[in-house]
Amino acid sequence: MKNSSAALAWGGVLLAGALWGGGALVAQQLLDAGMAPASLALARFALGLPLLWVGAHWAGRAAPQGRVTAAWRELPWRVKGLVAGTGAAMALNVGCWFVAITYMGAALPTVISICCAPVLVAAISALRGYERVSAPLLACMGAALLGTALVVAPSGGGPLPAVQWLGVAWSLGSAAMYALAVLGNARMPRTVSPLVASAWGMTAATLCAGAVAVVQGVTWPQGAWQWAGAGYTGVVTTAIAYVAFAWSARRLGPTAAVVGTLVEPLVAAVLAVCLLGESMGTWQLVGAGLLCASIVGMSRRG
Repeated sequence: MKNSSAALAWGGVLLAGALWGGGALVAQQLLDAGMAPASLALARFALGLPLLWVGAHWAGRAAPQGRVTAAWRELPWRVKGLVAGTGAAMALNVGCWFVAITYMGAALPTVISICCAPVLVAAISALRGYERVSAPLLACMGAALLGTALVVAPSGGGPLPAVQWLGVAWSLGSAAMYALAVLGNARMPRTVSPLVASAWGMTAATLCAGAVAVVQGVTWPQGAWQWAGAGYTGVVTTAIAYVAFAWSARRLGPTAAVVGTLVEPLVAAVLAVCLLGESMGTWQLVGAGLLCASIVGMSRRG
């Protein structure tokens, strides 16, 4: 039963990473079409929020009495702060990532944000005593980071494009916020259902993104395909993926959860090959193998 639960948790993490990887291509298209980063972040959270609240209401009615807390007024203040802080961190993570894309394109901000997050999560987890750092853990992390870097490298080899320092700074900010969101989800009490925690966290994220978008000026999607793309980022890559990740992060260690989502750039690269006609070189295939091996290693660790 324990192995079955662990398998489901890893499935949730990988599903979230895969959905985020597909959403990265949609977000790039919307940003290239003229949507402002803050406006896209607002659309991403706001459009997925109603679905989360419907699910949270259903979860509250279906759960056995006393097993799951659904009402905000019933949450302890510490848990309220954890939920709101996790939502705000997710909003800042997405916002910083979108801004970095406008400076550097999609590939480099994604790899900087995603590759730095596991290191930050592992360091904080070790310092806070959430999990023990071991040689197998460090080996899996190293393989994951190297594999991710190879996956997003130019297919023809050679150096990466020159990095603009503002884009690097925004990408590092995105990584820091992502690490905080992962730790917040991992430390969420079991008495709060993932749907309820996600709904309240996404509410905080929507308010945070909305405040920035109003200050900067809201830009709306233009045309049916842009609205469809914004809806996809809200419903699929935010509501569904975020609930899957929130549920799984509680059942895995924080480091394992964030390493599992490194599948995101792998999925983005595969979709770019299949849908955009791009090609994967030898080193990218090697990186994909390392990435898959690291995820398997983490899933079998301890």
